[in-house]
Amino acid sequence: MTPANDWMQMLRDAVAASSQTAAAKKLDVSRTTVSLVLAGKYLGKTDRVAARVMNVFGQVKCTHTGQPISLTVCVSYTERRAPLNNPLELSHWRTCLTCPLRPVKGAAK
Repeated sequence: MTPANDWMQMLRDAVAASSQTAAAKKLDVSRTTVSLVLAGKYLGKTDRVAARVMNVFGQVKCTHTGQPISLTVCVSYTERRAPLNNPLELSHWRTCLTCPLRPVKGAAK
């Protein structure tokens, strides 16, 4: 999956976890907009919808810091080498090793 389509999968996942109506409320768009975007029939540009999806559903609560971070930052922490020269970063890296949000290598997307 290309990064440009990640937001679409996030939207699908959000709808699957609740409903189109609930996802639309969180995104502050109409349920019709969500429905049309998912069906590939949205007539306008999807840039604004994509930005909203990334802002609303594209963050996770970091198990190390307790703060919301973007999925991109989260994944970058899980894929980096051990930062042996910085004890604080090493602690964060070790937490990532056992994080339930850690992506499984080789998993189909």
